[in-house]
Amino acid sequence: MLAALQELVRDSEALPPLPAREAAHLSRYLDVSARWLDFAQAHLPLLTVIACRPYNSIEPTKHLWLRHISVYLLLCLRNRVNHHTQQQGVAALLSYYQLKKQSVLNKQRLSSIIKQLSRCGQQYWAAHVLPARKRPPLYSDCFDIAWLWQRYLLRAPVSNFNDILAKLAMTLPVTGQQLLHALTDYPGLLHEGLIIASGQHIGPVMSQLKDQVLIYSNTEEHFCWLAKKQVRLMHKQSLSVEHWVSLLSKLDEQPEEGEVIRPGDHGWALPVSYPTSRPPLSLQTLLKALNDADIAVDKIVAMVEVEPAFSHFLTDAASKDNRMQLPVQNVKQSILTYGLERVGHMLVQYALFQRLTQHWFPLLDWYSRLAQTAILLSSELASGSGRITPQYASLVTTVALSPLFTSAQEKGKTAVNHNDQRLFDVTTLLQNNAQQGNSATRQRLISLASAWEQDKGQSRLIACCGRLPQEVPGLLRLPHCISGLSLIWARQWLLGHKPCAQTTEFIQQTQQAFPHLTALQSQLQPKVSHLLNCPLT
Repeated sequence: MLAALQELVRDSEALPPLPAREAAHLSRYLDVSARWLDFAQAHLPLLTVIACRPYNSIEPTKHLWLRHISVYLLLCLRNRVNHHTQQQGVAALLSYYQLKKQSVLNKQRLSSIIKQLSRCGQQYWAAHVLPARKRPPLYSDCFDIAWLWQRYLLRAPVSNFNDILAKLAMTLPVTGQQLLHALTDYPGLLHEGLIIASGQHIGPVMSQLKDQVLIYSNTEEHFCWLAKKQVRLMHKQSLSVEHWVSLLSKLDEQPEEGEVIRPGDHGWALPVSYPTSRPPLSLQTLLKALNDADIAVDKIVAMVEVEPAFSHFLTDAASKDNRMQLPVQNVKQSILTYGLERVGHMLVQYALFQRLTQHWFPLLDWYSRLAQTAILLSSELASGSGRITPQYASLVTTVALSPLFTSAQEKGKTAVNHNDQRLFDVTTLLQNNAQQGNSATRQRLISLASAWEQDKGQSRLIACCGRLPQEVPGLLRLPHCISGLSLIWARQWLLGHKPCAQTTEFIQQTQQAFPHLTALQSQLQPKVSHLLNCPLT
């Protein structure tokens, strides 16, 4: 553990200052950053001690940059920040501290660095080379919260983790407080490296579970697990990172006979990430049951109720959209309101959107707002068509917009592409919208639809992405027009994009084929107006 940290510190300090003379130098930064992310996941207790305690008790200012990166990674891990965003954030901190160490922080050099990083598609890195105080802070971003934390450490390197947490919580707005709140469960107020007492035991916390802490008792000179509710803080005593690591090594010196105490599994402190590449197992089972023509409704009800998120979603949706005009009080009434086919589409759309939006990245608020607007418009247009269900149209649009959330290059962008070309085509919003990139995007879309057990019609629809209505087979034309028209209006109303010649042609061809769809425009804008306020980024 210590050897891995020392190697990582050595490689971090050996990085060349920017701007890079060759592309390999930027790759080195990203490689070291990725290793920091792996280290944080594998050695979370040590990362916590680095964030919370001085590295060396004699020189409390030593490796303050290390504490900065550790605090940032702790915030990111606890707040589900996207991996690629974290990687660029760590690279930004590493490059800043290298420039500071070389005393080459000047306006001309910084301008060259920012231009180089932007050209290479590293927008988030480019925007965060400078400290947060040099630009307006974004309180929804862990990077800026970590800089606010670092300011306390720069003024008082021996500051206590709990004290900084309390001070920041009193000064930050609500969005910033929400990010800090994730630190109250882990590391919490009884974090690794803190000296606590219980009865005759006094010593530092070496590991923790939800309700227990492992300490090294200085009085008894052995390790023991204690209930968190039975211990008290020793405010005036501190422990350095080096001292903590030396005590941890004593775990390997325990005699083989008798009880051998081991650190707890820190996996409980890492929020669970769910893959977008496949649906939840419970949903897979449910979809198979829904496709069974002989299945009893009561059996479907029992399967839905196993997942509280599904049952709450269905009941809430049915209460707001109840065609039977009856009060919806349980899952069975919800299913009867919609029917089995619509329930299947609703659950897939709900689960997919939850997974697409589970990790934070700079454009998450914008893309979520855009997707929600387009999905709602699709639902309303489908309802007006009377030929496909609103639930199916919502699912089609959700799948179509998924590249905004699954493309790695989108995770490092800090501004939405202002591209007025082909507003009906999601690929014109992406960073890499060359022909080769578009083909790869469509292939990923088809794989996603297949993994989420969508019918072959969905794959054929995806193959038509970016086409004009007259180029799409007849049976697919209506859902294609609904999805494309929804995206056009969403981009116009939310992002201010202007229709190009091809976009105008798309609208005209839609009007020729389905005149009632375009006629709904003036009625639908008020229905999505609550989604058209811009996120403050």
